[in-house]
Amino acid sequence: MRMKLTITLLLLILTQAVLGQKSLNQLLHNKDFKWVADSSSSRITIYYQSGSWVSLRMDMVKQKMLKQLDSVQSFMQISPYKPRIHLFIVDTRKQMKDLIGWETNGTAFYKHNVLTGVASAKSNAIFANHELFHLMAMNIWGVPETWLNEGMAIYADNNWYGYDLYQLTHYLIANNSYVPLEKLTKDFRNVDSMVAYPLIGSFTRYLNETYGREMLINIWKGKPKQLEKLTGKNLTELEKEWLNKIKTIDYQNIKY
Repeated sequence: MRMKLTITLLLLILTQAVLGQKSLNQLLHNKDFKWVADSSSSRITIYYQSGSWVSLRMDMVKQKMLKQLDSVQSFMQISPYKPRIHLFIVDTRKQMKDLIGWETNGTAFYKHNVLTGVASAKSNAIFANHELFHLMAMNIWGVPETWLNEGMAIYADNNWYGYDLYQLTHYLIANNSYVPLEKLTKDFRNVDSMVAYPLIGSFTRYLNETYGREMLINIWKGKPKQLEKLTGKNLTELEKEWLNKIKTIDYQNIKY
């Protein structure tokens, strides 16, 4: 199983905490970049560099990003998101570090409706719902607990590294990589991302399918302690119920 070093994730979180939300002007005026802007859509402005991978494929990139916007709106069950979104695209993670201060495939600076992402022949990170969901959901519903924020963002794509969330959960259990919900919900950032993200996405999917979106939105909007009241079950009971379903899911074709 491919495992990323936890220390890398921790350093990323610490850096983000120090640097905070990047504004549109900060990114526009970064001295290391000369941006070309495409504002032909009323919904999104895409910033890229001349000669970049994206610059040769702008029509395709723009159409895919608009489809991603539609996909997130449909998943969130909301009317069209009105604020213009600003997306800065770079070719590599190294360029991302030059732009925002740390290496990552993408980031949502929701307070400013700003996204950053890597796009190249080797990476299609921008063509996912994850960061768009973070941006839109935190602006519309507020900022929730970390586990639910990430769980819903993973569920918005309904896969992790191309694998079905339920199948991958069963695989992780069978390979002794399972982490209990008590740990995931209270200390999410200190669990290996290759384990934490698919597990919490799987659990969130289960909550949505079993108890409904309204319950999840209530939890999101500041009522995490009412999980038991809203579902009629405590976390241990919910975990057992979820894992009983997972045990019925085949996972034999996974190579993780």
